[in-house]
Amino acid sequence: MNPKKIKRVVVKLGTNTVIHNNHFNFPFVESMAKDISMQIRQGKQFILVSSGAIGLGLEKTHSHAKELSIEMQQAMAAIGQNQLMHNYELSFQKYNQIIAQVLLTQQNFENKQNLKNMKNTLEGLLSLHIVPIINENDAVAIEELAFKKHFSDNDMLAARVAAHLKADLLVIVSDVGGLFTENPQNSSKASLIERVRDISEVKPLASGKSLYGRGGFATKLEAAEIALNSGIPLIVTKGKNGFLEKILIGGIEGTLFER
Repeated sequence: MNPKKIKRVVVKLGTNTVIHNNHFNFPFVESMAKDISMQIRQGKQFILVSSGAIGLGLEKTHSHAKELSIEMQQAMAAIGQNQLMHNYELSFQKYNQIIAQVLLTQQNFENKQNLKNMKNTLEGLLSLHIVPIINENDAVAIEELAFKKHFSDNDMLAARVAAHLKADLLVIVSDVGGLFTENPQNSSKASLIERVRDISEVKPLASGKSLYGRGGFATKLEAAEIALNSGIPLIVTKGKNGFLEKILIGGIEGTLFER
């Protein structure tokens, strides 16, 4: 990965990064918004793929995450998506950076005309130096085959957006912060795997899901396969202040997937 050649970056934010202690993580998001705004003024482009709508819906309604029906997940997403974008707006407007909401479903990728329209919209926003913030449209997307078709906490969605928009880099921000030899929450012997070239060698290590999120590390490996097949390096990292600035000068704290 050559940081000097990176212009277009897709950043996926997991639920447990967006939400901290049951509240929107303003300190982290505002720090990231500052870095992105600065990088855009230097000619770079960013697309955010953000989870968190259902979690914010739960917070807003004082509900609990366990055993939600599909209908209630849809309701929480509808409530939380409004709050999610409002909070992003507050974070980015401090730096005079315009954002845009884009809600997608699998149909946007399965139909050629829908795919073309989506790409045209995103390209138009990027040409105007605007940051598209994408989420799966959970309020309507969960249909009869819901749990077979969803984008697994947006990991797969981010990878497909990166592939179709010909991004130079995909960054998945996770509460885990990378791929480890063992589950770091259960073992003090766990060590970070800093670089992966052959995904098949590390598939047995992927397990576990986050509290609110739907995706474990297995979905991140699936996303990595999509990215690598499109010639896009992927970094899985922890959401720390300044993480993007560090990555764009070649400093990686996490796991780099690159062929």
